[in-house]
Amino acid sequence: MAPVPPRRRRARPVADAPIDALLPRSEDLAKGWLLALLEQAPLDDAPAILATELTRDGPRVCDAVVRAIADDTDLRRLEPGGVFEPLAARVGALAGAASPAAVSRAVDALQGVIWSAMREELRAPDADLVTDLTERLGLIGELVRAAALEHLAPAQSAPIAPVPPVAPPPPVAPPASVAPPASVAPPPPMAPPPPVASSRTPVRPTPPPPEQRAWPGLSDGTPPSPAALWVGALEDEIVRGGSHLALLLAELEDAERVSAIEAQPEARATFGRFAAAVRSATRRQDILACESDARAWIIARDTDRAGALALGERIAAAVREGTPWRGAPLRASVGVAVFGEDGRTSAELIEAAEEARFAAAAGGAEVLRGDEP
Repeated sequence: MAPVPPRRRRARPVADAPIDALLPRSEDLAKGWLLALLEQAPLDDAPAILATELTRDGPRVCDAVVRAIADDTDLRRLEPGGVFEPLAARVGALAGAASPAAVSRAVDALQGVIWSAMREELRAPDADLVTDLTERLGLIGELVRAAALEHLAPAQSAPIAPVPPVAPPPPVAPPASVAPPASVAPPPPMAPPPPVASSRTPVRPTPPPPEQRAWPGLSDGTPPSPAALWVGALEDEIVRGGSHLALLLAELEDAERVSAIEAQPEARATFGRFAAAVRSATRRQDILACESDARAWIIARDTDRAGALALGERIAAAVREGTPWRGAPLRASVGVAVFGEDGRTSAELIEAAEEARFAAAAGGAEVLRGDEP
């Protein structure tokens, strides 16, 4: 029997990957990515990299990549048409990359940091596990690279200037001393020649698609659109038919005071501590997305009402026990909505979580339990 030509197989999810240890470290991974970008970039490019929103969106990118290592559902969210494809498309912008080569280097740096962190967690791994992890991370990297390069392509397209029409030559007047014969009519004025045909058709630049920010800032003042990433992720979970699914909304109290009193760097640091506290309380199966600096949505998979309430209390406690602001602990109110009990669509669950959070804040509670008024 003739040997079959070798063909590349699709990398399978690696269930034994140590992602439980990496998910709480998404901020450390983003910091490592930032340092890797700075190390490989020329010194003149450092200000452009530091001016991006990598410190805010980088942890979200790292979290999405790490989750995709062990679960095909999370991988599909990074594929074309997935709810996290716009997030992957922003990798070049987050790295300050202005060319395809720079985008590719940014993706390589991201892969290298995550692979280094994963190797630290492996304890005497066998060769098959290392191979599977390498192939899976390579597949994820190619998805991110393709999305980032496609996002960069419209910006790199430059309009080709159309060929200007040839100006008609001025009419030639006869010499003053020579009169035209009476029987000969003067020639008509020369008409402008037709435009010169060119094999190069002018190309109009395609406007880049509007960016979907995974971590929009509080200063934006824009409500979440129906196509927001986290709403798409919630609808994706509903379509999957998860019988135990909950949606939580955590909001930082006094966020307006923080923005009004503090300078921008201090306010950003305070909001960053809130986001870090919420992230530290979430679990592996949870999907965290921040609507703004002061509002975080948590899609809790495989969670009933009791588990959702317990998760909400852990989030509130993590915020309260973090670094205080002006001598007082930060405080968050959390709303809980359970699929099937509080709604069966994304809109119904969002509205129920909003109402529960408002009721908790109005009643002076961090989380409103079922036995509270």
